[in-house]
Amino acid sequence: MTRKDVESLFKTHYTEMYHLALTLLFDEAESKDVVSDVFSNLLSGRTIVRTDNARAFLLASVRHRCLNVLRHKQVKERFARLLTDDGDALVSKDTVEEQMQMEELMRYLQDCLPPMSIEIFRLRYLQEMTCQEAAEALNVSRQTVHTHLRQTMEKIRKYFATRNTAATNFNSNSKAI
Repeated sequence: MTRKDVESLFKTHYTEMYHLALTLLFDEAESKDVVSDVFSNLLSGRTIVRTDNARAFLLASVRHRCLNVLRHKQVKERFARLLTDDGDALVSKDTVEEQMQMEELMRYLQDCLPPMSIEIFRLRYLQEMTCQEAAEALNVSRQTVHTHLRQTMEKIRKYFATRNTAATNFNSNSKAI
């Protein structure tokens, strides 16, 4: 896709894309950033768009990026509550359980993962860097970042799966007594 094609798409669809992002994010600056990221990917050549469905593709891209921004905000807020030990955040049973899980996750990360994996996890999920940005910050390849994240996520899933299985077995055994 040429620069001229991207400019044409920009002129045609920017306003609609921006309004969609604003509707989902309620933040003008973030909405502009999301739309800019979509066009940046088009200019970089990482994304290819067919002209027959460009509008649908661009709107879907904005929607997905907005959902990612919202998910990252939720994760960031959870970690912020955990790190600041905000007692007021502990309002409901669900929040207390969530807080305990986050504390357990942080202990697990510190105790069981190598420093590089911890740093990559921190950059990716706490500082919301892309894999490429994390790779550049650590002077490693993007593949190294992906590998560490994949292994870290597998370990976290396995840890919590065995923990939940043990808790279920404990609860069912204690009911039998």
